[in-house]
Amino acid sequence: LDWTMGWREMLMRMLNWQMYYIIFTSGCCLFQGVLKYCKVEVFFIEDQLLDTMLIFMLYGWSAIPLMYLMSFLFSASTTAYVKLVLFNYFSGIFSLLIDMTLQYSKELETKMSNDTRMRILNTLLLLPNYDLAKALENYSNAYQDKTLCHTLKYPPPSVNCSKTNIEKNVYSLEENMIGKYLITMGVLGFVLFLLIFLWETTLWKVKTFLGRYVYFGIYKKFKQNTISKELSGESEDEDVEKERRRVLELPQELLNTIILIKELIKIYFKCPAILAVKNISLRIQKGECFGLLGFNGAGKTSTFKMLTGERTATSGDMFIEGFSITKNILKVRSRIGYCPQSDALLEYMTGREIMIMYARIWGVSEPQIHLYVNNWLNSLQLEPHADRLIHTYSGGNKRRLSTAIALMGKSSAIFLDEPSTGMDPVARRLLWNLITQTRETGKAIVITSHSMEECEALCTRLAIMVKGKFVCLGSPQHLKNKFGHLYILKAKVKPDIGEDKLEDFKIFISTIFPGSVIKQENQKIINYYIPSKDNSWAKVFGILEEAKEQFNLEDYSISQITLEQVFLTFAYPDKTEDEYKKNVP
Repeated sequence: LDWTMGWREMLMRMLNWQMYYIIFTSGCCLFQGVLKYCKVEVFFIEDQLLDTMLIFMLYGWSAIPLMYLMSFLFSASTTAYVKLVLFNYFSGIFSLLIDMTLQYSKELETKMSNDTRMRILNTLLLLPNYDLAKALENYSNAYQDKTLCHTLKYPPPSVNCSKTNIEKNVYSLEENMIGKYLITMGVLGFVLFLLIFLWETTLWKVKTFLGRYVYFGIYKKFKQNTISKELSGESEDEDVEKERRRVLELPQELLNTIILIKELIKIYFKCPAILAVKNISLRIQKGECFGLLGFNGAGKTSTFKMLTGERTATSGDMFIEGFSITKNILKVRSRIGYCPQSDALLEYMTGREIMIMYARIWGVSEPQIHLYVNNWLNSLQLEPHADRLIHTYSGGNKRRLSTAIALMGKSSAIFLDEPSTGMDPVARRLLWNLITQTRETGKAIVITSHSMEECEALCTRLAIMVKGKFVCLGSPQHLKNKFGHLYILKAKVKPDIGEDKLEDFKIFISTIFPGSVIKQENQKIINYYIPSKDNSWAKVFGILEEAKEQFNLEDYSISQITLEQVFLTFAYPDKTEDEYKKNVP
């Protein structure tokens, strides 16, 4: 939660640790209750209760950070839960089996030196489950030996009832005592917490250093020609080139910029290496909604994840309110709101509860929280569902809740990854209104969407990415004016007009507008695509006004090519104009 919302990370980690340890302590107390109910006296009478609690507390001290570190090996929480439970189960059983084999197998005793045996046993000490089991076993054995020596007049020969043995401190470091296991768990917990601290504070810097200076340096050395060719600005669109120059040459004009991207490159060092993002530069100012469009594999997702701090950049830099993402990731995360493509929601909380939790994280004062949350719930009509568990929500309601969480708070930059997916038209319109209102407060918004209608409604500017590059950049209207090569003509002929007159109209359009194509004809309604080259709006309307009288047209309309059709021209750049016309929806 603190990661996606970008709050004070170390403080949140400490609070989470305290919560986990309180839960663990509660479990230990319940277990002690079970032991007392079952009358297992060795673990709860007199001072034994405190001894047992100490053993369990030290086990929790070492086991919890170990599980935390191991959780980074998994990408899915369900997989992590199952595999870590199995790890704990089998590591405890097999470590004890190895211990028993080394201690009681006479065959191994003759074949294995004592030094080798001790090295194996000392290695097992790195497993908290083994330390817990051995500490409980030795503690129980020491208690039973003392009990037998004190209660039986003639104890069994196997029990050493000498005064020296009876008076031994159970916390000593001797082989059959618990001292070394407790010390090991204490030291192991400290070391693991130190590793966690280093992981949390330096991982981003280490990943950035390796990507920028090690992997990229090696890649440039062996692939210099490829890099130069792929990252060259040749044949770059005029608007894209102008934006790059503005970013690189005029820093004094960027003081008002919320989001700034400078020469951003992302390479995935696989076999073969994948150049996902190729040298893009961009600035997004206050009160701007920027759309990032592109098919799968265009580099859109990689760019978005670098902007939100999920992935490191190979080269270049990104700034949020002047703070570098590569150097000040913690300060950046405290300034962004993020709605991921997959809903990051706690499904066994209600919508109201999770909104209140995020409001507290953002620092909303307690007396104002309920009013603040209610305003956001009402803005997206979530109030009727607010007190239901999130796992009962529909996909559209989850998207509304995720978007509301991203928009709330004090963030200056907001990233929305396909926010309206699964929403009905009414909910989508409410969302659009809310995003527009948020933008008008001065926040910068970056949005990805498969809906061109949504981009036209929300975005003040947008870019289309193809093969890792911006191929065009500007407002929706600017892109339609610049790259729209077609007008869309819809003409309806009067019902009483014969087929001959209709055919004459078709010949007229084909003659006056060479290259025009009939896309659809149904019940005397004809849809044409007319080339816009050398045909101004005034010229087209003038011609059709004359045709309306000449061919008895009941009605007609001329519209500009849609943003979606502009997008398709860049998505399929190798198609000829005739092929494109055939595939325009």
